[in-house]
Amino acid sequence: MGMAASQARLLSITARLSDNEQTAQAVSYAKERLADRSEQITDEYNNALAATKLQIMTGYADGAASFSDVSFSSLACSQVIDLGRQYIVTDPKGKVLVEKQVAKAFINSAGSLDLFLGNVLGGLKNGSGYSISDVNPTLKATDTLQTEEHNEIIEKIHEAWDKYFVSIGKTDYYLSNNGTTGIHPWEFNYHNNPDNIGQTTPPPPPYNSGIGNGYVVIEFNGGPEEILNYEGSNQEQLNLYNYAKAITESFYSHDEPTATYPTLAHDFSTIKTNFDPGNRAEISYYENLFYAMLSSGFYSYTGTLADVLADPEHWIYESGGVGGTSPISDAHTFEQYLKDGKLIVNCFSKIKNRFEKVSISEDTCFQEVQDKTKIAQAEAKYTNDLKQLERLDSRYDLQLKRLDTEHNTLQTEYESVKKVISNNVQNSFKTFG
Repeated sequence: MGMAASQARLLSITARLSDNEQTAQAVSYAKERLADRSEQITDEYNNALAATKLQIMTGYADGAASFSDVSFSSLACSQVIDLGRQYIVTDPKGKVLVEKQVAKAFINSAGSLDLFLGNVLGGLKNGSGYSISDVNPTLKATDTLQTEEHNEIIEKIHEAWDKYFVSIGKTDYYLSNNGTTGIHPWEFNYHNNPDNIGQTTPPPPPYNSGIGNGYVVIEFNGGPEEILNYEGSNQEQLNLYNYAKAITESFYSHDEPTATYPTLAHDFSTIKTNFDPGNRAEISYYENLFYAMLSSGFYSYTGTLADVLADPEHWIYESGGVGGTSPISDAHTFEQYLKDGKLIVNCFSKIKNRFEKVSISEDTCFQEVQDKTKIAQAEAKYTNDLKQLERLDSRYDLQLKRLDTEHNTLQTEYESVKKVISNNVQNSFKTFG
């Protein structure tokens, strides 16, 4: 091999050796990073093993408490109410989070409890609704056969209004029995459609047939009717008024179509009232919820942008598509909002007659348990990640072995060419020396 060719070959081998060594260093570094990634994967897995989820008590089975995963609906469900616990959730400022239909019912109630209760589950159109009335809903003032129970209801209505009149200071002439049981110069009635009060002809349809959608009137010895609007100033007076109005509506409102009101249907027997003890806890929940919304404000989520634009105080736009992403429609979001403090749990205090904040960690109706679903997912991910690391590690080992063989071959060739050059130099000195 000539001198120039040997020099060129040596430079080529030197460059290849350099590339080989740099590639080997890069592969070795990548192999070291696999170890770091392995530690990271292990840490992630260990953290996932501690994954928990919130659950709420929903009842008892075989003497033991039963729990279900916490969600907006499970927290306010009838099972929890039946246990004597009534929960709501609020934002940090105290505004109550409610379902869309509850928000709509409250807005349409214009501050009327009976109207809210009558429509909170869709009203009579959906064959549902509530009333705080505790008199027999199948009995009406218009019944042909008047029984002793009818008379008892009449007395109960007068007593309820008497208590309200006394509470607001109208004791001069408003007391319905003037101190004598069974003698009532004042008589009550209920008009399903208030627009007809004092008129000789009925208003045009449609008629206001919803529960709570009407007015109580009072008249003295057949004189002109006077609407009994609320005139109190505190919660106790409002409770007395709402109760008196509810039982008056149940007894005096029409429950069947009449010639005057051919489309009117105001049947209390089709809704849930306090007359049935089985309804009382559920009605109490919505009654307490109404007053919480009235005093603290409320908000809800809607997929209708027009609702948000018209009333941004009460509506948040939900654009999550199928299933939604709001804390109402998505249980995971709801739980995360609770953990992050974006939502606060409140429980009704019967002693203080209001909802108060509670600590989830201290409330025995809540428990935090291992999230087996998340743990199983973490185990699957951990196993898959480790297999990928093992494949990469094997690939790097093969690559390093190949590079080492190539390096040895190049090194041998490098020494050989270097020796040829050295011999050529020595021969040149002998020739020209």
